Amino acid sequence: MKPMERRRERRTRESGIVEIAISSPTPLTIQADLVETSASGFRASHGCQALEPGLAVGFTRNGLSGRARVMWTHVLNGRRTSGFLVL
Repeated sequence: MKPMERRRERRTRESGIVEIAISSPTPLTIQADLVETSASGFRASHGCQALEPGLAVGFTRNGLSGRARVMWTHVLNGRRTSGFLVL
């Protein structure tokens, strides 16, 4: 039996690189693999331990830039995947 979908927004599978900039406590820019997008956010796979829930970051992808908040991070087989809410 397939579980009921609880997401409010449609997700679109994506690929490519998204640059994520952390300004505090130490400035850092990482490159993450974009996994999917929605109207209000995106999901990306990365190896950065500094991306923790609640952290505000800057992002750039496909020539667009903005601010986002890390909402969650899952770790599976040493690889991290985080969900971001665009601010």
